[in-house]
Amino acid sequence: MKGGVYTREKCSICGKGLKLDDRREVLTCPDHPQISGTGKCFVKFGRDINKRFPAVNQAIQFLYGLRFKTVEGSYDAKDYQADKPYSFTNLSEKYLKRKSHLKSIREAKCHIKAAQDYFQDRNVKEITGADIEDYLYSLENISEKTRANYCSRLSDFWKWILRRGIIDLSRMPMFPKIEYELAYRTITDMGTQEQIINEVWRLVKDINPKIWFGIDLLATYVNIRPGDLLKIRERDINLEHGLVTIHHPTKKKNKVVVVRLLEHHIKLFQEMKKEFPALPEVKFFRHHGDIQRNMKPGQPFGINIFRRYWNRACKRLNVEGLDMYGGTRHTTTTEIARQAGTENARKASAHETNKAFDRYCQFQDDTAFKMAQIVKGKKGKKIVNINDK
Repeated sequence: MKGGVYTREKCSICGKGLKLDDRREVLTCPDHPQISGTGKCFVKFGRDINKRFPAVNQAIQFLYGLRFKTVEGSYDAKDYQADKPYSFTNLSEKYLKRKSHLKSIREAKCHIKAAQDYFQDRNVKEITGADIEDYLYSLENISEKTRANYCSRLSDFWKWILRRGIIDLSRMPMFPKIEYELAYRTITDMGTQEQIINEVWRLVKDINPKIWFGIDLLATYVNIRPGDLLKIRERDINLEHGLVTIHHPTKKKNKVVVVRLLEHHIKLFQEMKKEFPALPEVKFFRHHGDIQRNMKPGQPFGINIFRRYWNRACKRLNVEGLDMYGGTRHTTTTEIARQAGTENARKASAHETNKAFDRYCQFQDDTAFKMAQIVKGKKGKKIVNINDK
């Protein structure tokens, strides 16, 4: 049979190499059976495996396992290489490199790094659905939505190694179904929204008016997201036609978003482009003049700058529990629905699914109420006294 258990120890009497006695599970001299070794040995299995063991019984178990896998057809020499090519850490690092072009790579790294800390060098073929569930529910202080995001990332990773032929469908783990319900953001009225935006202006007018301008745009054009603003370059602003083109918008693969500007926003763009001139490829939302330490003039805004000043304005006005997303996009979408109907609000917000739109628009459609009025308003409708027998 293929493979065997060997040792470099020799007989103290005749000097011959010790051999494995399968029945007794010891290493002994064929000519002097009373002589046995310390148990230190190694398993040699073809050209691929040469693995050391401190005890004979461990080596025998390992050898029998290799022989069984060979007969079964599941033997893969890479499973036993010293550099562990099939370990979770090694494969997940390759996965991240493969996904490095994605806009969501920062989030992917966060999810994968947490899993690496848990699974470390375990062979992916040995990780089961139960192991994955135990890992996911070991994550503390996160919402069920976030837990589901971690699960989705691991599912994508295992699909990737399936496509690479590292595992087959029989080794594809079952991923737990994580139930969650998305929460609605707190919204406000348009008057409070305006007060907050005006307060932002007072905070930033002497620092950088573009911070206020960006928040005002978010509160006006509900098809723009904060991350989209940061992508706008000087060349993307067409003042002649009053348009701003956003390339690679958030959550819209291989698309562009074109925003038609109101007249007063066109004038504001003109004034700011004149006050802060730049080359066409430069980001429009960038730092100028009085800026924070460790930042340079011309450096693009960070992802949190709008939210930071929105929160400061809310604090000065004693407005609690109102984040920027809810106070701008969600609030304005709800107001559009109230004044122009939910269908127009959905088109304005550019949501592709009603489920996602429902979380933004918190105006309750009154169609059911109007239909009830029609039904109860029919002429000649007999009123029945429930006390009549």
